[in-house]
Amino acid sequence: MSFTALGEKRRGRRWFLGASGSAVAAAALAAAGCGGGDSARPSPAGSKTPQRGQSPAPTPQPQSRQRGGTLQYTGFVQGDGIADPHRTEAGPFYGQQSMVYSRLLTFKSQATQDLSPDLATGMPEQADPQTLTFHLNPGAHWHDSEPVKGRPVTSDDVKLSISRQQGDTSFPWSAHWDNIDNITTPDDATITFHFKSPLAPMVSYFAGVNAFIVPSEVVSAGFTMSDQVGSGPFTWVDWQEGKFASVARNPHWFGGNQRPFLDAAVMTQPHDATEIEAGLRVKQFDAATVARPQADRLMSAIPDLKLIEQGHSLFYGMRFIVTRPPFNDVRVRTALTIALDRAGMAQRFFAGSAEPNPWVSWPVTKWALPQAELQSQPGYHTDPAGRAKDIADAKAMLSAAGTPANLDLRVLDQAENSLQLGTSIWSQLKVNLGLDITVSPVSLAQLGKGLIAGGYSWAAAPDVGWIDLDDWVFPYFHSTGSRNSFALRDADLDKAIEAQRTELDPTKRQQLGYQVQRQLLALNAGVNFLSEKVLTLSWPYVKAFPTDASDGYQDRFADCWLDKDDPSYHGR
Repeated sequence: MSFTALGEKRRGRRWFLGASGSAVAAAALAAAGCGGGDSARPSPAGSKTPQRGQSPAPTPQPQSRQRGGTLQYTGFVQGDGIADPHRTEAGPFYGQQSMVYSRLLTFKSQATQDLSPDLATGMPEQADPQTLTFHLNPGAHWHDSEPVKGRPVTSDDVKLSISRQQGDTSFPWSAHWDNIDNITTPDDATITFHFKSPLAPMVSYFAGVNAFIVPSEVVSAGFTMSDQVGSGPFTWVDWQEGKFASVARNPHWFGGNQRPFLDAAVMTQPHDATEIEAGLRVKQFDAATVARPQADRLMSAIPDLKLIEQGHSLFYGMRFIVTRPPFNDVRVRTALTIALDRAGMAQRFFAGSAEPNPWVSWPVTKWALPQAELQSQPGYHTDPAGRAKDIADAKAMLSAAGTPANLDLRVLDQAENSLQLGTSIWSQLKVNLGLDITVSPVSLAQLGKGLIAGGYSWAAAPDVGWIDLDDWVFPYFHSTGSRNSFALRDADLDKAIEAQRTELDPTKRQQLGYQVQRQLLALNAGVNFLSEKVLTLSWPYVKAFPTDASDGYQDRFADCWLDKDDPSYHGR
């Protein structure tokens, strides 16, 4: 997740392993390394000259917040070459797009699944479980640039943004919209969605990463990496792959309260941790993401720095094709799974700055099986007696099933090079079970093809996390799931997955999600080892710096501001 100094392991923030279906074609290593090239940061106007990057005339400010200034922070400037906000799967890129585009709704927190209006004036009206009506904010306009020239956002724009993804699997999240029966637009500010059947996650899909509302003129002309025109709090200035990205304040944003407070924001991808440390010390960077050892070192040297900890839903795990020997025997899968020490992986990969996961990554607190229960499960014990029992049970299972030979683990080469993910699995199974497996690093393209074709029966890699419970379970583990490359077919699991889809009571649905995860922990077709605690250091003058369990909601930078009266601002 974080950049590290020379000699330390480099950790990429988002590797996308769409393990089956159309996602593989779009899978991209969105943050594979720290990049090279010139790291000089431009002014917020970057390579552009339009006046939209200039600050408006001063206006009275809220008493507790100040307007103005450019925030400089570190991040990954890694895309997948796809400019269309409905097609890209690169988290850093659609995270930057979220500063420019709006959705009908947005997540106040992915972790807790709290929703709030964005383009909509409020939460949708629901005449019945199969109908949602949204009313658009009358102040919502497109950015004052070509080809839209600041015209109002209309219900036809919303309809086009959703309907263009329906039924077209080249859009990675098209399945979100399969349940829409029809869309009506009685006027320019009203849009009603009629659904084929009640579906629990439907409301949240309108806040999803694929739910950006885009102007019809740009859809017709085509999206480009050099410019993105939306209705959000910031306007697009520049994206230099592997180097920097910048946005400028949209003075005509409909969000109110004189937001955004910043004049501009520049995200830089540094070469290494040395550049981060130097930049923080001289306040060239106002905030930076760092590894645990570097965070401890810098906070000791610069006590004024603030630390923000945020779990990230990206996870590190392994998967089996359950129809292939020896993995068609649940005892073999379970033995390999519970013999692995997740706490040891957390220490080795992230200096302990990580937590173990059930299937849903722990930062997604709305749906993840609680840690208190998880710690009683086989494979999750951390005390010596519990670990000894896990290993003894694993040995007994292998003995009963017949100890397999010639086990070949395919591991994503980037994960092996940066974290030694495969080597860690090999060494633990060697010590704990006496197995001598073969670890074969493969490229992302090879891994995707191998999983689709069924040639890789056992694989390990990072994978992107999701938001809603259904996205975690239905595509991957239901017998009809479009991404079920595990070849898992389990009638009881199907029933549990189907039950959570139609349960509209959030508390009851959460309990059904726990039931699904308990069943997945017993089947061990897909294994989610751990997710990292991401660490951000910032100077105290940086207020309301946004973090969340995943990318895609950097629109919250509209609330961030620089306190010029804070003593730490001196010398910036």
